[in-house]
Order: sequence, then C-alpha cells, then structure tokens
Amino acid sequence: MNDEVNHKLATLDLNLLRVFCVVCQQSSITRAAEQLALTQSSVSNAINRLKMALDCELFIRIGRGIEPTAIGLHIFNSVQPMLDAIEQTLMGVSEFDPYTSKRVFSIYANEAVIDLLQPHLDKALAHFSVRVVFRNSPVLEEAQYQDLQMQKVDLVIDIVPPKLKTFSFQKVAQERIICVVRQQHPQIHDCMSREDYFAAEHVMYRFHRDNMRVADIISNEPLPERTLYCEQSSLLSMLSLISKSNAIAIAPYAFTKNYAELFKLNIIELPFDTRPIELFSIWPSKHAQDKSCIWLRQTIETLMKEAYVA
Repeated sequence: MNDEVNHKLATLDLNLLRVFCVVCQQSSITRAAEQLALTQSSVSNAINRLKMALDCELFIRIGRGIEPTAIGLHIFNSVQPMLDAIEQTLMGVSEFDPYTSKRVFSIYANEAVIDLLQPHLDKALAHFSVRVVFRNSPVLEEAQYQDLQMQKVDLVIDIVPPKLKTFSFQKVAQERIICVVRQQHPQIHDCMSREDYFAAEHVMYRFHRDNMRVADIISNEPLPERTLYCEQSSLLSMLSLISKSNAIAIAPYAFTKNYAELFKLNIIELPFDTRPIELFSIWPSKHAQDKSCIWLRQTIETLMKEAYVA
C-alpha cells in the first residue's frame, strides 16, 4: 500500500461509511438523505469522497435507482454488521422507563389486528407515559420495510416473515379462518357442504400486499374457481355486505366473532382442509438490544397472546 493510500485511509471520515451503508440499503440517494436527515447533495458528496478515498466505483445506476458494484457490495457486507453491533451496544446502554418516557411508538398492522388489539393496548398503557399508535400497513411490501428501516415505524405485525437478514421476527399469534354468512341465508345455516361453498357467490377479501386472497393462503389444496360477487379490501365493509346479501365470505375468526351479533351473521367451519394464518412481529435487527424496542416487542407479544385466545 503506497503512502498516499495509507494517508487517505488513516484520515478517512468513518461517517462516510455510515452514509454509504444507508445508500446501499435504500438503493436511493433521495431516500438515504431522508433517513439521515441530510440534503441529497450532502449524501452525494459523501459517496464521492468515499469513492475517491477508496479509489473504486461504489455504485452503478439501474433504472431509476442505484445498486452497489461488486466491490461496493463486499464493503457493505463487511461494514454493516460492525455498524449494527456498535449501534446495538450504544442502544443497550440507554435506559428506558415507560412510566416517565414521552416516546410515541408507531406500529404497522392490518385492520383485523388493530381492531382486536387496540382495547387491550389501551388498558395496558393506562398507567404509562409512553404512547403506541397503530397505523394501517402500506399497500406495497417494499414501502413497509423502507419505513421500518428509516424508523418511521418501530414495529410491523404481518402474516409473512421478512426475507432479509437486516430484519428480525418472532411469531406472536395465529388465527384460524372461518366462513361467514347472514343468519337468514336461504341455503346455508349452521353447517355447509363443499358443494354449497363452491356453488355460492363469494365476497373476496384481498390483502393489500401482493394481491393475495385469503382462501388461497390458508388452503392445503388447490381450490376451484369461485364465483365472484364482490371484492373488498376492508374486513368491516365485507361483513356489512354479507349481512345484506346471499353471498358468503371467509374471515378471521377472532375479528368476525366481535361483529357477528351486530351484523346478524353465522360463523361456519370451512368445508375443506385449512391451516391457520400466522402473525409475526418484525423489527430492524440493529434494534435487537434497544431497551425501548425490547419493551415494545414484549408488550405487543403479551397483548397478542391475550387477544388471540382460542
């Protein structure tokens, strides 16, 4: 290594590595600048300074975004775990007291989870100073994880665990799925045959993410085509529509039982083999030792167990 390179590395501003890693995670100068609370020009300048210090290309442009080069990816995979370890160590030192802290936590979850968990949360937080605010999960999965990485939310509750190692997860509950019909349905009453199910018109609930339909997620077998009556992205609207038609639908049991009497609905077991939907709490791996986030995860895990009792 020559003296010039030696001098550059000895005087290297380590903050450049943090900026570089955030740009790698976001694949965008703009989003990295937002996460770091810097201007776009400051982030671009930092990347150029690091590029000059290391004397190599760090990113290439792909479409509207950027991706690390092979050497850039090698640097990221080597440096990011060390930055995470430093952040975890510092977070673990900080004290957190929910009785005195004024922090406001944000959690992404779907409609059914929020509806079921909010009363339990209100009761649990009655004597604390902290607040926890539920927000509906964004339509795109990518947006959900970007917001989690950029600390716009502190926790995500989802039915699919993350694929990236930069996020950690834990199963916190599971929910069985049932069929729901109106009480005065002319053909279906307290039970239902397979023929009745597939002959009926269906109100289909579509998850916001990936256009997934519930029946295809929970079924242990390929399902025949069903006759579509209507498609809904709101469970509450779906139950209201079922109460006023002869269509049927499938829905989470814990959510539906709270509204069955209000909407005059019958809850019926499905006539085909199914598996429950699993629910996971998801958080950035770098926050594993953050005492405030540990408190939040443990609180939500306890409340999920209370809310999703058999």
